[in-house]
Amino acid sequence: MRSELVVDRSVQRDALDQVQVHIGLRGLVDLGTQPVLEEALDRALAEPGVAEIVVDLAELTMLDSTGIATLLAAYRTGRAGGVAVRVVNPAGMVRRVLEITGVLKTLEA
Repeated sequence: MRSELVVDRSVQRDALDQVQVHIGLRGLVDLGTQPVLEEALDRALAEPGVAEIVVDLAELTMLDSTGIATLLAAYRTGRAGGVAVRVVNPAGMVRRVLEITGVLKTLEA
């Protein structure tokens, strides 16, 4: 069975020219697909004028420790550069894993 992760990305610019990048994830994040997530987050962080990155987990079915580490790394990088990185819509097992590891509150803020 092959791991699969689909990333949908959109960029919105407000009247003040601040940018919000929305990343929707479908499938699963594991050791095999983590580089796809990392590349999407790195690209979002490099977007000119980015103020916020919203990672939508509604259609994510699995998130392992490599995915959590990648999300936290993006969160820290964003915070250091004045960019808010947060997750929305975690459900099922993904929500449970984020709760158990104690990172849900950090990433939802």
